[in-house]
Amino acid sequence: MINKAVARRYAQALLMIAVEKDSLGQFQEQLESIVGAIISDEKALLVINNPRIQPEEKKAYLKQYFNSGVSATIVNFVNLIVDKKRESFFLDIVKEYARYADEVRNIVNAEVRSAVQLTDKDFRDIESRLAKHTGKNVRLNMVIDTSLLGGIVVKIGETVIDGSVVKRLALLKHHLRQSQFEGIGVNK
Repeated sequence: MINKAVARRYAQALLMIAVEKDSLGQFQEQLESIVGAIISDEKALLVINNPRIQPEEKKAYLKQYFNSGVSATIVNFVNLIVDKKRESFFLDIVKEYARYADEVRNIVNAEVRSAVQLTDKDFRDIESRLAKHTGKNVRLNMVIDTSLLGGIVVKIGETVIDGSVVKRLALLKHHLRQSQFEGIGVNK
């Protein structure tokens, strides 16, 4: 839990700067680019996560990931994280920043699970219905789930809308068990 609190504080601080500089998307792209480069380099992970390596050495090593397109604000932000010995939280900070940036842009992420690939028309229809329902722009992620017999399951944040055939059959079974059939001569 403390990891989330630390990540949120740093992400919120960067977000305030990004909003002030009108660089929300630019900062997000740069952070994600740095994270991708670090994750793909096993040595970088070892250097960053090694508590015996001094912050100055870590910052010198990280310089290779700061191309000419990386803003001074992001460079300073990453250096601050290293100076404060918070590099183990870097991935969480970037995730939290992306989440906060989406909130500012009025974007919500949704996952749609279906047994088969949806057509483009169905995909757009679901996207527009969810946008109308949430009042936000929806970023839809499609997942094929062969365990579903049919229908779809939508997850937005912590909310799950289960329109699958399996769920409908379970509800029907529950209703049938609750029904009174004795009146028509059927024994339970």
